Amino acid sequence: MLKWFIVSMNKSALLVRLAIVIGFASIAIGFLSSQLFYKLTFNQEVAITQQSLGSLYKTIAATAATAAYLAEKDLAQEVVDGLATNEVVLNAKMNFENIDVVSNTNTFVEPVVFPIQSLFEVDKSIGTLVIAPNIQYIEERARQLAFDNSKAMILQAFVVTIVAIFVAFFLITRPMIEIARALHKTVPGEGNRLTVPDFHQNSELGELVNDVNVLLDKTEQQFTRERKLRKEIEALEKRFRMLFENSMSPIILMEPRGNIILFNVAFETILEKLNLQLKKSFGPLLENLFAEPEKLLGCVELAFANDEIATGEFKLQTSEDSASVWVQVVVTSVVNEDLREYYQITLHDISKRKKELESLAYQADYDKLTKLYNRQGLEKEIDVFAEQQRPFCLALIDLNWFKRINDIYGHESGDEILIFVADRIKKTLRTQDFGGRWGGDEFVLLLDGADEATTKDIVTRLVQRISKPYFLRKFNQNVAVGASVGAAFYPENGVKIQEIINLADQAMYIVKNDRDTDPEKSLKFAHELVTQEIIHVKRK
Repeated sequence: MLKWFIVSMNKSALLVRLAIVIGFASIAIGFLSSQLFYKLTFNQEVAITQQSLGSLYKTIAATAATAAYLAEKDLAQEVVDGLATNEVVLNAKMNFENIDVVSNTNTFVEPVVFPIQSLFEVDKSIGTLVIAPNIQYIEERARQLAFDNSKAMILQAFVVTIVAIFVAFFLITRPMIEIARALHKTVPGEGNRLTVPDFHQNSELGELVNDVNVLLDKTEQQFTRERKLRKEIEALEKRFRMLFENSMSPIILMEPRGNIILFNVAFETILEKLNLQLKKSFGPLLENLFAEPEKLLGCVELAFANDEIATGEFKLQTSEDSASVWVQVVVTSVVNEDLREYYQITLHDISKRKKELESLAYQADYDKLTKLYNRQGLEKEIDVFAEQQRPFCLALIDLNWFKRINDIYGHESGDEILIFVADRIKKTLRTQDFGGRWGGDEFVLLLDGADEATTKDIVTRLVQRISKPYFLRKFNQNVAVGASVGAAFYPENGVKIQEIINLADQAMYIVKNDRDTDPEKSLKFAHELVTQEIIHVKRK
C-alpha cells in the first residue's frame, strides 16, 4: 500500500494535485471562516455581556431600589462596588435624589443605563443605575475564542484534507494506477482485458474499464482483419514480385519527366543488349533508347488524348555492328491516391518475329536466286509509282541464247548466267531505280523519271555488260548471251499499268524476232511500234 501511495505522490500525480487543491481550499475556507467566526463571536459576546448586565441588574435591583428609596449612600456604594467586581463590568454608578455613587474612576464607555424602580410603585423610577461594560475584556475574550475556534477549524480542514486524500487515493488514484498499469501491460490482439476495480462496478471508473475492454475487443477484431489482409497482400505481393522479376519483358515504372522509379531484371538485360549502362533517366518515355523517338512520342500523345493505352512497334537504337532490336511498347498512365501520375512501360522483344516477317517479306518480294525483286516485288513498286503519279520507264529484258546454254550445260550453268546478269543489272542501275527478275530469263528495269535518252544510255551499257563472255569453270568454256529490250513510258504511253507492261512486252519481242536480221539493235520503245507491229507475237 505504501508503495502505491509513494508512486502516486509524484509531482504530476493526480493525487498530489488533488491534495494541493483541497489544502488550498481548506486554508482559504478556514481563513474566511475564522474571520467570519471572529465577528460572530464578538457580536455574540457583546450580546451575552448585555444579557449578563441585565441579569446583574435583576440581581441587585431590589437592593438598589432600597438604597435609593432610603437614600442610603453606603448601601448604594456597596451595590456599585459589588457590580464592579464582576469581570464584565468596568465601572458602575447609581444616581438618586441628586446623589451619585461611583464604584471607581474608570471611564464610562458605551454605558448601559437601567432605571431604579420604586418598591411600592412599579411604574415610578426613583433613580438610575449606570453600568459600563468592560469592552477590552469582552474583545480579548472574543478574540481568544475566535482564535481557538480558527485553530480548531484549520485542524479540522487539515484532517478533512488528509481524509480526502486517503479517500481519493483508495477510491480513485489507486484504481486508476491499477488500470493504467494493466493497460500498459495489455497488448492488443493477445486477448488481455482489464479488470474492474473493487467498489467500482457501477462507477465512472468501472464504465471506463468496460469501454476500454470494448475498445480492445474492436481493436483485436481490427487487428485480426488487418493481419488477414496483410497476409493476403503479402501473398499477392510475392506473386506480383515473382511475375514482375521473372517477366521476360522489361517493365518500367517512371515519372512523366523520365525519372525511373521501378524496373525489373529484364530491363537491365535489354540495356546490356544495347551496350548501355543503367541510369536514373533515359528521357521521357525512354525516348533515348529508340531510333525514332518522335514516332513513339506522337503515338503516346495520340493515345492519351483519346484516353487509350498507347501501343506500337518501334526500333531501339543500336550500334551499326549490332543486330536490330524491335520492341512492342505498351504505355499506361497510372494515377495514385495522391493524384500523382506515373507511366508504366512494358517492352516486348519482337526482334525475332520482326526478322521472320522481314524474311517472309523478302521471300515474297525477292527472287531467291538473283536477290533481285521478283515479279510481285516489282509490281508493288510499280503500284507505288502509279499511286504517286511519278513518271517512269518500264524496260522488259529477255535474254538471247539463254535456252541454248541451259540445255547444253545444264540448269546450274543457267543459274550462273542468271546470277551474272542480275549482278550486271545491280551495277548498272542508278540508286533511285529498281531491277528485278520477271520470270525465267526475263528481267525488268523500273527507271524513275527516265526519259528516252536516259533509258537508252542505261540499257546500252547494261546490254554491253551482259553480252561479254562468261567463263563456265565447270566446263572450262566461255559462253555469251545477249538481250532484247522493250521499253514503255508512264504516263506517255498509257496510264494503265497492264497497258504499259503489254507495250514493253510487244516492243521486246519485236527486237527479239529481229535479232537475226538486225543484231545491233537491242532496244525498241513502245512509241516506235507501228500498227502492224502491235500484234500478238508468238514466244520462241
